[in-house]
Amino acid sequence: MHAGTPTPAPSTSLSLLIFSCGTERHVRTKIGPEAFAFISSDGSFTGGSAITPDQAKFYSQHGFYITASDYILRPEVLESNFYAWRATGNTKYLDRAASAVQSFNTFLQTTTGYAGLNDVNNKNGTKIDDTESFWFAEVLKYL
Repeated sequence: MHAGTPTPAPSTSLSLLIFSCGTERHVRTKIGPEAFAFISSDGSFTGGSAITPDQAKFYSQHGFYITASDYILRPEVLESNFYAWRATGNTKYLDRAASAVQSFNTFLQTTTGYAGLNDVNNKNGTKIDDTESFWFAEVLKYL
């Protein structure tokens, strides 16, 4: 881009990527949920069936609602922030990735490694007694 050239609007894909990079900021552990959804402009629910009152309240506060509150050590938390940084050059995505690593150390660490969470919106929730192989192959490479 040359000086004075307007920055193009992000594509729909980039917009969704950027939004997904921010979901972790809205949950108590600061680790994004496995699945979340939106209410479409026509009023339909992108997560399938009608939402619960708790999901509706969460949606009104945060712009999305959680459909699966667990976290099974997937790489997308770090990967999405990495790609958003590469696409935009905005270092806030690197900061968000660093924050995610901090949350991993706080909420996922066990005496023998790392484990997933049953509910990312509960700081005192239980861990999943399992470490997925992609934690080693796809998550740790970003550290």
